[in-house]
Amino acid sequence: MLKQALSGVINKIPENNRVERVWKLAQLDFRKRYYHDNLGILWSMLRPLFRIGVYYFVFKVVMEYEAMDNYGLFIFSGLVFWGIFAEGSSNGKLLLRKKRYLIENIQFNKIDLYLSDALSNFISFCFTFFVYSLVAYYVGIRYDLKFFYLIILITNLYLVTMGTGMILGVLYIFVKDINHLWDVVRLFLFWTSGVFLRGEKFLDFFPPLLYLNPILGIMINVRNIIFYNAPIDIELLSTCFISGLGLYVLGYYLFNKYAPLALERY
Repeated sequence: MLKQALSGVINKIPENNRVERVWKLAQLDFRKRYYHDNLGILWSMLRPLFRIGVYYFVFKVVMEYEAMDNYGLFIFSGLVFWGIFAEGSSNGKLLLRKKRYLIENIQFNKIDLYLSDALSNFISFCFTFFVYSLVAYYVGIRYDLKFFYLIILITNLYLVTMGTGMILGVLYIFVKDINHLWDVVRLFLFWTSGVFLRGEKFLDFFPPLLYLNPILGIMINVRNIIFYNAPIDIELLSTCFISGLGLYVLGYYLFNKYAPLALERY
């Protein structure tokens, strides 16, 4: 039964057209998330809507938190973008092992696995961000031309995510304990990314954190655009993009050098 299922997946993957192959892999990964659900991909919009409702109820109704308007939406705006990094980096860590059946049966560039995973992650993000934007508009948040800076910020975030994922994927080949160590590191990154507090507070307290946590600077500018409708910090934008590009290049180099060992070690 399992062999038949894997065979069906493999037969759907084009071997010659690289762009089509990446897109098809991304589609399969995205659909697999909701394959057994009655409402299907509708859950990709219902889940974020329910989460916003929970945050509103907890912080506005139960806790009566008044220090910031729309604090539930503030948190969710951070979680939307943190989710890209959290899911993408964790998937990247085990991607070679999970997709071993493809590597063994199809000749293709292994980096396509990371590209398709990032694309699948992005499709999910689009549904979630669409729901966030509707709720933000409802509570009075408006966007202007600065909104297009999000293209740069999202690209930056995916460079960081894919770079981290490839580095973790290589490390996992040699050190299986990286699985547990990354959980600790990710916990540190989560609480210092500005999801629950304004990121500027962390930089005021400890400026080098900008380089220790690649998500922090991105989160500050994302919030300036989609929550505060405030000017972005160009210097911060440039620093984060260069750091993200460097992380991606490092991950790409290590991946190309050591990924062939994956089949031998797994």
